[in-house]
Amino acid sequence: PENFKRVSDELLRPLSHLMIDEFQDVSPQIVSWIRASLREIRSRGPSMHIGRVAQRSSLLCVGDDWQSIYGWRGSSPKYFMEFAKEFSSPATTKVMLSDNFRSHQHIIDAAEHIVRAAPSIAGKKAKAAGPVQELLPVTVRDRDDDELTERLIQHYNDGDSILLLYRKSSEKARFSEQLQALINHDSGLPPESRRFKQLTYHSSKGLQADAVFLLGDCQHLTLSPYKNQVYRMAGLGKDGDADPFDTAQKDEVLRLAYVAITRAVRHCYWYIDSSGSENAAVPKASDRIAGDKPFFDDRRGQGVTKSPTLAVE
Repeated sequence: PENFKRVSDELLRPLSHLMIDEFQDVSPQIVSWIRASLREIRSRGPSMHIGRVAQRSSLLCVGDDWQSIYGWRGSSPKYFMEFAKEFSSPATTKVMLSDNFRSHQHIIDAAEHIVRAAPSIAGKKAKAAGPVQELLPVTVRDRDDDELTERLIQHYNDGDSILLLYRKSSEKARFSEQLQALINHDSGLPPESRRFKQLTYHSSKGLQADAVFLLGDCQHLTLSPYKNQVYRMAGLGKDGDADPFDTAQKDEVLRLAYVAITRAVRHCYWYIDSSGSENAAVPKASDRIAGDKPFFDDRRGQGVTKSPTLAVE
């Protein structure tokens, strides 16, 4: 106990303010620690600093509730969306950072159209603030690994950086020989010359590429009795909801699609298994694709025109 108190004193001595980055990823345990730290800072008052009075403490949280995609490991956007309620204070200031320096407006609008079906902080709307680019829609196609490979190799030969994202690592077993050859070619280059990465949707957070290829829809297909129980104990979810984790995941898959799409700087292609390959009764992110919007080009069911076989240059 004495050592713990000494360490606690050293950590809190210089603090009257806390800043938490990536706040959308916090869990109930982290929130408990934040609240306890604020209480301790407030209780120490004038003794916090020699020569000045720390009569007030502040909490600055930075993040994006639309990028809260780790509910399966305990995080929840609730603490962001209900910030004033979760962290009581005489005053709360909200600053909206709306400039997007990565993607053009069609990429942004397509991703936001999908995620707006999930609860979020009100008043959010991003605008492209980077160099002016051609407005290219998010192209949605039926899953066709040959067509995907040819299009991907074309972008690679054009000098684009590429992210190939999938929901499950088992997708790699379906890669064509041509695609695997490109992967082997790129991985054999010096690190600074590599332009191709293959990752899960979750692992792509924080990354970007000129062209992004998405494999698979976003659905919550399993029931989780244990996690539902943990969510109830943590006070997450709405009162009376017997399955708060499963309910939260139905919204989280929309945020996951948002994160995946917004990795794209210029081009985004979304390949979705044809109807019947997924559980049609379970809501999915692709349900939000709107063919009448200029930021989507939904070509599912139209077939594919094959181009000549391409070689990696």
